[in-house]
Amino acid sequence: MKAVVIHRHGGPEELVYEDIETPAVGPEDVLINLETVGLNHFDLDVCDGISGYLSLDMPHILGVEGAGTVAEVGSAVTAFRPGDRVMPFLTITSGLCRHRVCNCALGMDNICLDFEKLGVTCWGTYAEYVRVSHHNVLRIPDGLSALDAAAGQVAFATAWELVVKKAQVRQGEDVLINAAGSGVGSAAIQCARVAGARVIATAGSDEKLARARQLGADEVINYNETPAIGEAVRDLTDGRGVDVCIEMVGGSVLQQSLDALALNGRLATCGAHAGEKVEIDMIEFFRKQITMTSCHFAPKSTNHEVLRLMEQGKLRPVIGEVLPLAEMRTAHERLAARAVFGKVVLEV
Repeated sequence: MKAVVIHRHGGPEELVYEDIETPAVGPEDVLINLETVGLNHFDLDVCDGISGYLSLDMPHILGVEGAGTVAEVGSAVTAFRPGDRVMPFLTITSGLCRHRVCNCALGMDNICLDFEKLGVTCWGTYAEYVRVSHHNVLRIPDGLSALDAAAGQVAFATAWELVVKKAQVRQGEDVLINAAGSGVGSAAIQCARVAGARVIATAGSDEKLARARQLGADEVINYNETPAIGEAVRDLTDGRGVDVCIEMVGGSVLQQSLDALALNGRLATCGAHAGEKVEIDMIEFFRKQITMTSCHFAPKSTNHEVLRLMEQGKLRPVIGEVLPLAEMRTAHERLAARAVFGKVVLEV
């Protein structure tokens, strides 16, 4: 099969489009013929060897997101048949374990104690075919295209988990959403609007902020032109601050986001590319009664929810650029430069 392969860690120059053997199917496996591949910033970290995971066995195929059809199933698989429209689920689990508390059984399969990760501990989606266990396959709703499915699964599932499940955004609340031009940020704007919130979006360019307004942001802040996000937010909320912040940047932006929260404010985070270790003023934290929560992607149940909402048109993936799989180097360069609003999707 054709695939984008890395033979060592590094930047986009290490991505090689080449022929490699198609994975063989075991009794409980499903082989998916991919049509589209969703690109995520996480892929860049894994490629560069800074994801926090152990060194990969080389050669390796990256990619946590994609959509296609079932090409082949193992002898023990009964839930799926060749031709079914499906997606691989990025957190690879067995569904059950021998731990006293089984997170998968509790619906938290995204933080399984024995999980593997697609594109990290096993070959991922930068290829014509990907092999996964039948426990880790999602059906694509009939009314949803493979292009939108690959663009929306990770971004919308993560955003929905942050906005609705973790932060529990309620109608009428003020919500600050950082990195509005990212896949998760652009998705979070829509999720917050569905929840009935007033949205304040931040981004690093006026062009991205204009796009954020088109998605439903009520107010916008250019953090490259604003000395302090907290001050800008208070100017927009009569000095009160926001009820909720959806944060995925880290570093000083996280500190400024905490400052922007109102009393009893909630912050939900899923990323920290601008700085993983952040100093927090705990006096302000407990005096304001701040609640801080997080998510590591999202469980299957949330994925199913957002795929249905996407099919119904209530959530619409923001696709910034579509490229052929062979141009994965360019895709990585574009994503690393933050030159795209929304998701980069590749067609296989």
